[in-house]
Amino acid sequence: MLAASAPALADDAPRTVKASAELSRHHTTNALDGPLAVADWYTQLRGALEETLVHELGATRIAAEFQVRRYDRVSIEDDAAVSALVETTARVSERLELRGTLSLRAVEEGDDLPLGALVIGMRSGRIVAAAALQAGLRLSPDTTLVVEAAASRDMPRDTHFEDDILPAARLEPLRERLRAAATLTRTEGAFGYGLFAGAGLMRARALGLVPALDVADYTIRVHSVLKQDGGLTLAAAAGLAVLDVPSASFRDIRPTYELSAALPLARRLTLRGALKAAYDMASNDDPVAVWMRRVEAEAIYAAGPRLTLAAGIFRQERDFVGLGGGETGRGLYGEAAWQAHRRLAIVMRVDATRHVLVPLGIGRRAIDAHIAFKANL
Repeated sequence: MLAASAPALADDAPRTVKASAELSRHHTTNALDGPLAVADWYTQLRGALEETLVHELGATRIAAEFQVRRYDRVSIEDDAAVSALVETTARVSERLELRGTLSLRAVEEGDDLPLGALVIGMRSGRIVAAAALQAGLRLSPDTTLVVEAAASRDMPRDTHFEDDILPAARLEPLRERLRAAATLTRTEGAFGYGLFAGAGLMRARALGLVPALDVADYTIRVHSVLKQDGGLTLAAAAGLAVLDVPSASFRDIRPTYELSAALPLARRLTLRGALKAAYDMASNDDPVAVWMRRVEAEAIYAAGPRLTLAAGIFRQERDFVGLGGGETGRGLYGEAAWQAHRRLAIVMRVDATRHVLVPLGIGRRAIDAHIAFKANL
């Protein structure tokens, strides 16, 4: 798809290279994932490199990212991830634009398995390969149609346990996901509205005694957005989401909605808020799907040309459709960001969160504080 959508690059084609790095030092009151609180420090390093090559029909973007997290004491929670992406955009005509994307991501995650007063470390990895193709068609000066298709393959590896206290085992199945969607949008000045329709299929391969599972989802909704020059933005979407599991003769239909707003109250103060209810088909926390509701709000204050202060709060509820039960979570944060240099920012942030599994009542509380140095190279 990428080769078909863009011609070969000329020797003198313009190129743009961007690089960024972020080094942060964190302290958390609970490094584990359960009610047993263990305080620890950890260091996190993130980096990204991106190059954009311009050709006669558009541009090709090549990007790579990595992230490493290392704890001082609780090394069983160490994580690492690396990803690569190639994206080509081509304007085929005045009315048609194509975009093709290929990506590959490798992840190694540390986790813990609580057995009463005993906590056993676990380490597992996965590789996720994905491809997507989008086509944008301008039907009229004010109306556009975007059609997209995507496929991904989630390939988990065996989970290894601390000190080999248990034999290595595959705990998650191989998953394949297909998705197709179409969005029709009409714009009239500052106001836009339209219709979205999408369908997806998640196929989990058989794992041990657990049979293969197919889960289909369908969504249709109307959407609208209002953007004004002063910074006011209002967006809303509402519709129906259908979940279908043929092997279990299960079908569920729920209303899905999303509201968001950005409201500048003064020259330096902006309030933002969002409300959403939808199926989370990308989550692996449940073999079927997760039904999620979330509300959040934040305030951003530009205290000076280089200093920005922010504070926010959220609450969410997640229902595990296949396993039953769910999880509630709430939290708040405060942040100060100082642009020390044109290419260097220093961010200090504190998060306080609480998550509870229902109806078991098992909870996790944590206060996390960090200072981060972000550099654009």
